[in-house]
Amino acid sequence: MSVFSVCSIFMFLIFRSKSQRQLVLLAIVTLLAVGMAGAEERIQDRRVMSWVPPYAVDACMERLNESFNGVGMKDGLTHLGLQFWNPTAEGGLKVVSRFAPITEATISKFRQWGETHGIRVMLCVYNGTAAGWDWDLATSAFETNRAAFVEALVSETVLLQLDGVDIDLEGNGKLDASKEAFVLFIKELSERLQAKGKELTLDTFSHQWHVPNQTWWPALLPHLDGLHVMGYSETGAGGTGWRGYDFLKAAAGEHHAKLALGMASHKAAWQGAPAMKHLRWIIADESVGLAIWDARLKEPVWRTADIWKAIAKIKAGGAQPAGK
Repeated sequence: MSVFSVCSIFMFLIFRSKSQRQLVLLAIVTLLAVGMAGAEERIQDRRVMSWVPPYAVDACMERLNESFNGVGMKDGLTHLGLQFWNPTAEGGLKVVSRFAPITEATISKFRQWGETHGIRVMLCVYNGTAAGWDWDLATSAFETNRAAFVEALVSETVLLQLDGVDIDLEGNGKLDASKEAFVLFIKELSERLQAKGKELTLDTFSHQWHVPNQTWWPALLPHLDGLHVMGYSETGAGGTGWRGYDFLKAAAGEHHAKLALGMASHKAAWQGAPAMKHLRWIIADESVGLAIWDARLKEPVWRTADIWKAIAKIKAGGAQPAGK
């Protein structure tokens, strides 16, 4: 509210009756309340992401519905990635078919679960094949056929009523020659998804090896809603140098609240500390989020009430501004 507006209201109150003054004051209080509510709507929970791999669809759904002494994944997650899609060399999308069939009914079941529990469900596209991570396939999609690939991702997300796209395109080795084209792809996809009210997130390596990696973050983070750091057991609360969570947060600079630090749910301990110690680091930080690979929770410690109460604290604590 401007100084002019305040002065105008003050003068109005001086020269009006008591009842009129009361009405004006009530209107001011209402406007302030609406403004505060609008600010709250622009706040979102800290990101807590997990994934459903295409080879463990039924196991993940069972785990998502499981209760660990009264608390479960529905209480801790904010996002769920369905890693069900591969790119095509022509810039299209195809549902992975190497495992059990994944149908529209399968996707709808996860989407409905997310809607029921207030969890955003993401289309996750990855370039993993029976022969390994195929970077040539990825570049054919995001570089050679960028426009078609962007269109395919946006169209499929809208058609299936999903909440956004998670990009999991990975390349092994020194592949920095692809950086410029990859950043351009992310920028264009971000603009298209944002126009549809959808999110864009990205999975990256934790340091300078393989791609996309930490050296790409400055160019990528402005266009993302979230960035998942695939450090897993190589990084942790007590890690030194690039292995430390504090190092990763600093590397993201002003965009550090977009980070979700990766942890592997098949590990009970790593970097010399139990899973709970790493979770407590994130709780205390109050800005970065959590990325859990994957939703099967194969290690029993990840299927306990204490772990999911801690994750729920990450979700609820230190809310961050929404949007890019």
